Formats: sequence, C-alpha cells, structure tokens
Amino acid sequence: MRQLRFRYEMRLDMDQDVWDHHFLIRCRPMETSRQAIRSFAFGIDPADVVCEVADGFGNHGYAGSVCAPHRSLAVWSTGTVCAFPRGEEGALQAMYRFPSPFTQPGENIRQFLEAACEEYSGAIASREGLEYLMNRLYGRFVYAPGTTTVRTTAAEALAGGQGVCQDYAHVFISLCRLAGVPARYAAGMMLGEGATHAWAEVWLDGLWHGYDPTNNRLVDDTYIKLTHGRDFADGTIDRGQFLGFAAQNQQILVRVEE
Repeated sequence: MRQLRFRYEMRLDMDQDVWDHHFLIRCRPMETSRQAIRSFAFGIDPADVVCEVADGFGNHGYAGSVCAPHRSLAVWSTGTVCAFPRGEEGALQAMYRFPSPFTQPGENIRQFLEAACEEYSGAIASREGLEYLMNRLYGRFVYAPGTTTVRTTAAEALAGGQGVCQDYAHVFISLCRLAGVPARYAAGMMLGEGATHAWAEVWLDGLWHGYDPTNNRLVDDTYIKLTHGRDFADGTIDRGQFLGFAAQNQQILVRVEE
C-alpha cells in the first residue's frame, strides 16, 4: 500500500464576460478496491449552486452553475488516497467489449493488430501479449501536444502517428477490443507534477489491470483514478457550457506526492 497526497487545480479564464455558466467537475478520486480516500476537500469559485452527482459508470463529480456575468472559474481539490498495486475488482459490463465513438477500429488499426499477432509468439490476449502490444504502440506513436484535439478518434490518431495520452489510450483500447479483450478508458493523476493523465484498463483473469501506453508501463500504486468509461466522452474530468462570445484559456495543475 502507498499513501498519496494530491492537489488538483483548474482555472478557466475568459477574455470577456460570460453568464449562465453550467459545469461538471470530476475532481474526486474514485473509491475502488485499488484505492481508498482517507481525506478530501474541494472548492469552486464562483458558484451559485454545487451538488454532488454520479453517473452510470460510477464516476462522481460536482455539478454547478453561475448565473451572473464573470470572467473566470477556479476549481481545486486536495486530499489523501491509499493506493494498492493489485488489479481492480468489479463487474465486467458488456459495453467494454465493443467499439465506442472514439475507438472504432479503422483499417490501420486492424493492420497494426494483425502485424503484432504475427510477430508475437504467444497469445496476444494475455497480460504478456498486451504488454508486447503496448510496447509496439509506444515505438510507433510520438507524444506531440497540439497535434490532435479532444475529438480525434483512435483511427485518426494512429494514422497521424502522434498525439497525447488520450490518443494513446484510445488506440490501445481499440486494439484490445479488436483482439477480444474488454477494455475501458481511465483518467486521473500520477506521481509527480503536471497535468491530468489518461490510460487504459483491461479485463483479464477477473480483474481490471491498468496499462499506460503513453509511458509504456503498467499502472501501479503511483496512480490515482478519477474517472473511467468507454472512452474520453465518458471519462471527461471537466466539462461545461456558458452564454457569451468569450475566448477561453484553461490551465490545469496536478501534484501527487508520497
């Protein structure tokens, strides 16, 4: 077991007034067999009303609104989580077996998987086989912020050969599902300082096991999960909408330490 202290900060600045602002922030760690919250606090400013909500995937968050004109929104959360290195217990939902909007397998993904299966001597649908698949993707893909958007699909990202953690996760999930291994998208924080992160979880031997293709490593007790779902659309950490014509600038800072 590892005890992790974390702080999440998100600030959204607009260049002119906006109003009737509605938002959903999922900045509270999930409670699972792999992690347990020991302390937690959060704040949102400004906010007329904030309430805790949950969705069908088990993600918890805070929904709120600001009616009056404003030019910024600041969110923070902090706390302590006990994390365990084992796989995560839970039920397997059939939806994680099939393609989702961001993980539809294009012909390039099919060809990538076929080549990997030909090269690998064992069963690709195994822990070791998926590690090989992840390593092969890591060698093919380049981490390049700004080359993709939140709307980029797995097939589009692989065709471009570059992207960010969301794209790595989508491509790997698409490959796993095509190989017959249920997989889901996970988002959260990892040890160190930077931004939020995304990885994949696969269902093997009755447990969910985390694979981080961006860093070519297995997920262990240095990760804190905030959300999971079929893909980015289900596991978005923050989202919102407002009235007005302002340009936005979002800044996110995450710090996790022992």
